[in-house]
Amino acid sequence: MTPNQSLLRSIFDMNGTASRKRGWLVFGICTLATVAILVLANTRPDLARWFFPVLGVLTAIQTIGVVQRLHDTGRSGYWSLVSIIPFMGALATALVNALRPRPGSFTPPVHIWAQRAGYTALWAFTALCCARLFVGAYWIPSGSKKPALLVGDYILVPFGSADSLQSGDVVVFRHPVTKTVFIKRLIALLGDTVQMQDGKLIVNGTALRQTPQAPFIESSAAQGPAGHIPRCQQILQVTDEDCLKTQARETLPDGRSYMVLNITDTATSDTTIAQTVPPGHLFFMGDNRDNSFDSRFSPAMGGLGVVPFANVIGRVLRIVFSSAGGSLLDIPTWRTGRYWRAVE
Repeated sequence: MTPNQSLLRSIFDMNGTASRKRGWLVFGICTLATVAILVLANTRPDLARWFFPVLGVLTAIQTIGVVQRLHDTGRSGYWSLVSIIPFMGALATALVNALRPRPGSFTPPVHIWAQRAGYTALWAFTALCCARLFVGAYWIPSGSKKPALLVGDYILVPFGSADSLQSGDVVVFRHPVTKTVFIKRLIALLGDTVQMQDGKLIVNGTALRQTPQAPFIESSAAQGPAGHIPRCQQILQVTDEDCLKTQARETLPDGRSYMVLNITDTATSDTTIAQTVPPGHLFFMGDNRDNSFDSRFSPAMGGLGVVPFANVIGRVLRIVFSSAGGSLLDIPTWRTGRYWRAVE
């Protein structure tokens, strides 16, 4: 084994020890690299997924470094769990690095299973970070995609290009101007003409068929961490808290269908001029038609306008998890019926 191989192996060895100098060096490099990654991910969200694998490796190296420093001071490596807590973990790591060494006080751990569990957890976390190269995770913050997606739904989206999309797909993409992540339904492709007349969607001169369904009923209370209040067509007097909207099944020319909601037919977005989708762009709309700033509005009006192909992130396939409360930890509000549910 060469000296370089020995050094590399020692960095990932939970049975080893690390001096204060090495502890501070690892802490400094990992912290600076992590901050740089977060800044780059914030300024270039389109490239953020390429940084996640590096972030996973840095977390593993830093955590093992804390274990080694604890061993160098004669303390149990179990305390390294504190280092993975956001923000507080950085302070805890600094405190561990400041501890004085106690040469000869470290003995190999008796609980080998605990060490193996630690390695497994770290490599599993690193593997999850690497998986972010191929799949994105997103939370639904607003009600523009009801009833297909509710506030508090958590979705996994395989990254893909615009070439494989079809009308009717639910797609995650970035706003053409702000680059904020949006989730809408793809309504029209290159060359299609789109128009709204009295609340009815017209594609290429043909009004899409809407089949009335049972009303959509939800709570009128604030929803999600942001506390969004849903817009209602009617508040049911029976409970004085249920919000009702008209619901219909809309069918595309190719036969694909999905549910849409309606509050009024007289809103600004219910009657629009005809728009033809230009090359390299897509036209999106929310299913909650009167509660969606989408391609019917220009970016100057707070909407999307047509969205370039390059802004597409991927197509939504399934809901992984759903919470109706203000926090993921609000267990009584978990929507058990939406686990791993296909998105229509």
